[in-house]
Amino acid sequence: MASKVIGLRERNRQHRIGLILGAASRLFAQSGYDSTRIEEIAEAAEVAPATVYNYFTNKANILTALAARHAYSSWAERSAFVQKPPGDPMEAVQGFERLLADQAMRTLGRECWRVILSAPYLQPGSRLHRAGIIFGWLIERHYRRMLRTFKERDQLDADVDIRALAELITAIGTYHFGRFISDETMTLDALKHEIEKHVLIIFLGVVPRQARPDAPGVPARR
Repeated sequence: MASKVIGLRERNRQHRIGLILGAASRLFAQSGYDSTRIEEIAEAAEVAPATVYNYFTNKANILTALAARHAYSSWAERSAFVQKPPGDPMEAVQGFERLLADQAMRTLGRECWRVILSAPYLQPGSRLHRAGIIFGWLIERHYRRMLRTFKERDQLDADVDIRALAELITAIGTYHFGRFISDETMTLDALKHEIEKHVLIIFLGVVPRQARPDAPGVPARR
């Protein structure tokens, strides 16, 4: 009997949290993160303000929970892409970046992402900061898995450092996404195009093979 009561309480708790997050997501999209007050979220969720504070303490923690929900809800689609990527490594990376951009704007607006990406500078060590770190780590993990597959197929040079390449691609995507959320005039298509240009440089390289120090017949530089 006690376990049933505990189970009911937990379901009610999760239901209230879901109502709060749903209301917050709608209000953040309509009015913006900074302009939305906890009391407005509580009213939209049809719960008392004290209930919101009991679960989240402050608005930043609500945004952290929304960010975590985004990561969880987007995982299956990302994993499916990584498991069956396009046959060409460059096209696979460009396609995955397009997917990341679409997912990001599907669940949170620019202002929310600005708050998340600014957390390392304005809220170092906060939950929001840690959430941002986890986001980057998850993306790198997907890339390491996908790039390792291409390396096993001999579609990447044998001496390529998969971890370093995944970090580089993730950094490029993060840089351009930061530009996108800070510039209201930049379109989602423009964001994707900018990332694709840099990904192209990674895979084509910038030094002609015959001029590389390790190329056959080329003396090593001293």
